[in-house]
Amino acid sequence: MNCEVIEGFIEVKGQYPVLITATHGYGTDRFKDVVLRLKELNLYDEFQDVAPYTSAVDFLTGEIAFKVGVAEKCWVILPTVSKVDYLNGLPIPDYNLNREYASITPFWRRVEELVRGNHVRFIIDIHGMKSVNKWPDFCISCANYTTASKETVEHIVHLISEAGFTVKVDRPFKGGSFIRHFGKPPRTEAIGLEIKRDHRFLGSRIPSVIRRIVRGIIKLKNY
Repeated sequence: MNCEVIEGFIEVKGQYPVLITATHGYGTDRFKDVVLRLKELNLYDEFQDVAPYTSAVDFLTGEIAFKVGVAEKCWVILPTVSKVDYLNGLPIPDYNLNREYASITPFWRRVEELVRGNHVRFIIDIHGMKSVNKWPDFCISCANYTTASKETVEHIVHLISEAGFTVKVDRPFKGGSFIRHFGKPPRTEAIGLEIKRDHRFLGSRIPSVIRRIVRGIIKLKNY
């Protein structure tokens, strides 16, 4: 990484060919609350240019990804720009790294380099989802097993269930552009790992569960 320029991500070199990231892991979790408040006060039209949509970042996912990656000697690449930001000089509507237009960003280009160089063969993109009662604790997104093999996904389902959490595949989310672009089994597999808001808090044992998943993947794939 060239530290003489602003690149939009931080990177930790890994021993294993597993990349842990959180494409929505940087910025404020309260952005959507501000937008909703503006709408309640009938002021949204007036401020729409500075608050274009209600999507917030995924609270604590960046911290989880960083700690798990370092602890398990995996690659870590994390954004340093919020997905609600617009950057002059980039022809994209915002810095949402889970959209196809983000392929021109330094973040995506660096992941592409690592995948092409065979340094990364498995990608976990950590996200956060709302605390909806009918939703599971975890959702594994794999676009109907097109970004990761069914064997791999079922193994991860087993590990999460064994840890005492509920888990569904592609419900309620099937995965965004990031994992769909890089997940090309069997050479490279990629999953989105959605974690319910109820379980993302200071003192949570979620990092230990994801570390268990990472160790399981390394063992399964003989990395």
